[in-house]
Amino acid sequence: MKPLYDDLWISTPEFPVEDAVNDLMMHGFMLRHPRGNLLIGRVENPLDHEVLADAGGVIRHYLTHWHESAPGAAIIQQRFNSALYCHNRSLGPISRFVEPDDTFSQQETHFGDFHLLPTPGHTPGSCSFLYHSPLGLTYLFVGDTITRSHERWISVLVPDSNPAELKKSLEFFRTLRPDVVLMSTTRGHLSWKKVTLQSWLAAIDEAEQQPLDLRQQPLF
Repeated sequence: MKPLYDDLWISTPEFPVEDAVNDLMMHGFMLRHPRGNLLIGRVENPLDHEVLADAGGVIRHYLTHWHESAPGAAIIQQRFNSALYCHNRSLGPISRFVEPDDTFSQQETHFGDFHLLPTPGHTPGSCSFLYHSPLGLTYLFVGDTITRSHERWISVLVPDSNPAELKKSLEFFRTLRPDVVLMSTTRGHLSWKKVTLQSWLAAIDEAEQQPLDLRQQPLF
């Protein structure tokens, strides 16, 4: 793991697709919250787990959707006695790898400043997390509800996607004012992007206009 900001770290990239030109990567994030370290997304690399230990462990682990579930989530849960959270519509597929400690079905706020936002569509249980850092930036963790493919902003349709729900979630994103957007899976691009209001609204426009339909293909 390495720091992006003083209170936000990114995991070692994971390359889930074995091919000759593999530029599909996955990342997770550690938020150094005043109440304890929060983990967002998929963090499988054992060396990253050692960094988590050196940083004081993890008190809670949040998944944005079931594609982030993997054996490492169970290892983290057991090693750090951290509570794992997901949307209740993700519970079934996530439970194949690890048993969440709690679920949510509507907007919630944890610790008074970490906002859980259901944003279904990419998958039924997709969600996002919003945090106003005391250091001055607003972080938005979007999972794969909106992401980057090289220089394009896209939305992604997979077999369990719901295009109507995804459209509503993208419209909801228009009401948010992030400074940094953090994504779970990208192609040919790092998994975070600093945005202005103008560039964020333009990103949503682009993602709406050019969805990547993979409902009959492998992811990305």
